[in-house]
Amino acid sequence: MAVKTRLLASQKPLFEGECDFIVLRGADGDLGVLPGHSPLLTWLKPGEVMVRRGEKEDYFFLEDGFLEVLPERVSVMAKRGERCDAIPLDRAESMRKAAEEAVARASSSGDEKLAELSRELEVASARLEAVERQRRRGRE
Repeated sequence: MAVKTRLLASQKPLFEGECDFIVLRGADGDLGVLPGHSPLLTWLKPGEVMVRRGEKEDYFFLEDGFLEVLPERVSVMAKRGERCDAIPLDRAESMRKAAEEAVARASSSGDEKLAELSRELEVASARLEAVERQRRRGRE
């Protein structure tokens, strides 16, 4: 049994099709959705999404958004997203480093943008974590 699933990021489809299982990072922690899951609507935190179809698994990184689970479909709408295997590790590392430096500068200067910069650091760290996991899966 499978459920129709659609992942949209910036209003563009990342994945459309039937899946047997999906794992996402919800507002209250990681959650898994199987066909027949109870209806649900929740915010998503930045993180990795795994979509399983039979023996095949696809991995994506999503930045913010929400998940809607209905009896006949699963919909994910995110601010931004991309396939984990398409994210260069060096680019993800440099984005996190730049975010860390911006947070450090803002904290020492009392910058009012600290909350926004901290959020950028959270996103960059989650993205790097997703890329590193993708690389480890490729070596297994």
